[in-house]
Amino acid sequence: MKHILLTIMALIMINVSYGQFTLGPRLGLSSSSIDFDPFTVGGATISSGNATTGFHAGVFSRITLGFLYIQPEALFSQSGGEIALDDGVLNEIRDITFNKLDFPVMVGTKFLKVFRVQAGPTFSLLLDAKIEGLEEDIKSGYSDATLGYQAGIGLDLWNIILDFKYEGNLSVFGDELLGFETDQNNNLWILSVGFKLL
Repeated sequence: MKHILLTIMALIMINVSYGQFTLGPRLGLSSSSIDFDPFTVGGATISSGNATTGFHAGVFSRITLGFLYIQPEALFSQSGGEIALDDGVLNEIRDITFNKLDFPVMVGTKFLKVFRVQAGPTFSLLLDAKIEGLEEDIKSGYSDATLGYQAGIGLDLWNIILDFKYEGNLSVFGDELLGFETDQNNNLWILSVGFKLL
């Protein structure tokens, strides 16, 4: 991780000198869900529910290297999903919310001057995890740091950049829910807008 950050910083310094560097704020919305195999507790089945809406905000930079670009970002994000508890009589829905620091590093190329395709890794640090109706943090059931990937398309219009991406997990995201072992993934569809200041 340290070597990756040092490489990115070196690339930024080199490209600022040659005018190939872009920097600005960005924000957006996401649709995310929690995927896991259903399990039974005391006669009640717990399963994945519908997607929920989250948000993210932070900064991005873009370093152009010939026909390719590297776009590192630093974002605060909130994602999550629904879980359903069904005991045969009642079907109760609860939201789970994750607050994270995300560091995607997109590599892409531009075509027709305004359209882009991109993909790359994303590194996430989990700040907290909470389930609706419970006061305690459930962060202990999730990894503090995870590796994922993002892939998608983009559009550049004057000083505005638009990105539509999918995010998935490459490392273990969660292995415990409500005290029971279960592998979990948090998958997102992400829509972002950024503004070029440089």
